[in-house]
Amino acid sequence: MKNKNYLNILRGVAGSAIICAGALQSLKAQAQEFSAADIQKATVLAVVKNLKESHVRPKAIDDNFSKIVWKKYLESLDPNKEVFLKSDFETLRSYELNVDNELNEGSLAFFNAAFEIYQNRLNAAAAGYRKVLAVPFDFTKPGSVQLNGKLRDYAVNQAELDRIWAQRAKYLILKKMMDLDKTRMNSPALEKEARAKVDRWLANTFKNLTGPSAQSERFSQFLNTITLEVEPHTVYFPPIQVKTMNVRSSRRFFGIGVELQDKEGDIYIRSVRPGGMARRSGQVDVDDRIVSVSNATGQMIDVVGMPILEVSEMVRGDKDTNVSLGLLKANGQQKTVTLKRGEVNENESRARSAVIQKNGKKIGYMYLSEFYVDATDAKGVHAAIDVQTELLKLKDAKVSGIVFDLRNNPGGSLDEVVDIAGFFLGPGPKVQVKEINALYTPTTTAKALYNGPLVVMINENSASASEIFAAAIQDHRRGLVIGAPASFGKGTAQPTIPMGKMGNKAKGIPNVSYGSLRISQYQFYRVTGASTQLRGVSSDVVLPGKLAYLESREKHRDSALPWDSIAPANYKPVNNANAWSKMKKVGREVGLQLNTFKIIDENSKLLAEQQLKPFSLKPAEFVKQQQTLQEYIRKIDETARLPEAKRLKVIATPGYEGAEKEWYGKWTEELSADIYIDKTLDLITKLIMLK
Repeated sequence: MKNKNYLNILRGVAGSAIICAGALQSLKAQAQEFSAADIQKATVLAVVKNLKESHVRPKAIDDNFSKIVWKKYLESLDPNKEVFLKSDFETLRSYELNVDNELNEGSLAFFNAAFEIYQNRLNAAAAGYRKVLAVPFDFTKPGSVQLNGKLRDYAVNQAELDRIWAQRAKYLILKKMMDLDKTRMNSPALEKEARAKVDRWLANTFKNLTGPSAQSERFSQFLNTITLEVEPHTVYFPPIQVKTMNVRSSRRFFGIGVELQDKEGDIYIRSVRPGGMARRSGQVDVDDRIVSVSNATGQMIDVVGMPILEVSEMVRGDKDTNVSLGLLKANGQQKTVTLKRGEVNENESRARSAVIQKNGKKIGYMYLSEFYVDATDAKGVHAAIDVQTELLKLKDAKVSGIVFDLRNNPGGSLDEVVDIAGFFLGPGPKVQVKEINALYTPTTTAKALYNGPLVVMINENSASASEIFAAAIQDHRRGLVIGAPASFGKGTAQPTIPMGKMGNKAKGIPNVSYGSLRISQYQFYRVTGASTQLRGVSSDVVLPGKLAYLESREKHRDSALPWDSIAPANYKPVNNANAWSKMKKVGREVGLQLNTFKIIDENSKLLAEQQLKPFSLKPAEFVKQQQTLQEYIRKIDETARLPEAKRLKVIATPGYEGAEKEWYGKWTEELSADIYIDKTLDLITKLIMLK
């Protein structure tokens, strides 16, 4: 392909607005010679310079831009509209048309003014919640709460804000009571227990929001309001965040082998990975609640209410160092466990395969969570190498067709997706990549590794590099795409670039990095010339899913770039028009046999509508509403799983032994019950008959 470094520039949906805690504290630790204000001013200027000079479609930083950033930043501070008063916006109105001028000068007058008001309001909110939670709640009075901040305005006075806090606290207590024991919703003892838990969670939440790192966290948030208004996938990363990004892409880090989950401020063990230190110890179980974690000096730190990313960073650390966890077991037992950190290879998120039998045929199934690559190590993991390995396993198994599952795949490296597409398409162009003043057509030259029937699975979260692959398969008439009406719709690519530094080592002044910017420098286009931006890749066979009504695709983002097109590339489809017409006809026939999926579609729509409604604050009605939501979810999940008698026969491919055997077995068990895979197998077995 073109000799251009495209490694790791195609990131997808996940992480498009990351805010790193303690960013400026880490900068200050690097160089005490500079004040935080000096560093922040220089960082703002560096961000603005890069946005103007390096973005593929730079946006004018003018009065209109100023108005939008002013409004969106304030809204981002208080999305639930329970902190600010409406008058606070009027107090800050003088900055509305001046943010652009401040950005061009490196001034932070608006940011500082907003931060001062916000901190004062947070302190008032913390005190207000403490007062509300100090006495038992009366649940006999009627009332409701609207959780969606977009559906209500900011409070006009303190009395209205007090009512909002009372309603919000009441909702949180009812939710906690239901989680604890929904059969005792009228119990004063249960109310007291739930109120204490909510009080502790909110206290820790406000402590984190007003703590020592608050100013630096809000600064990162402010910068990302600016970058995301230019375009939704351009993101600022403080220096400390770059290390975390490299860890993710390498698929290796040092920890204890657990996955965490946040349940309204409480951090739970979601899974314990086979082969990890936690599993080997036999002392850590799924659903254990983490109440404290040791810091670098061994002191146990309370983590209730702490952001899950911060807790994850505390659990991780250098190889062969110890970390202690204070656990609350499901049976109420409290326990402190000390474990030695070791290398965790995230093999569970790497490419994997299986053979599934359906309609008398052996079908190869390939799953890829992300088009990953270790950008820090040339000999590190590569999605293309892993996919090639799995593809050869399926060929050895003599499968009659292959299903490539890219559901929830957010994207990744362009180099990797081009190489993987080549395994199925052979030589020729796979995608077109446009810079500000140039156009590239990445190609492969090797023969295809697999030429048999192929179907690609997508959903609304299949983005970026996933869309490149699905589009290439579709445009070359190589195979059909099945799944959501359309994929996510991200047609841009982002390298992460350093923004420069402050300091002069030659003069004894330590360098301080301004951080990095993941910036959209490329747009990609299908070989037909059409962009996947906004529109995504349309499925040949549509399978209704539970994400359809969430409005979470690219087209739902205010600052998304528009769709456009360029001239087509010089390419030759794999199949001729007649063969393609027959394949599409098979797809239409399968698409008519989707009665079961209508249940998923209907309940997904009802679920989305119900979540927009206010929640009652009377226990009986509240429980009924929650049970209605849970019933919609139950119907969706139940319908999406095949009944026991109709489970698919899944055969393991070689290479999953030892610690990997356990999770691989659980994975294949899930495959056997997936109704979407079952319907996809119906499609590919019909395509096989065309041969």
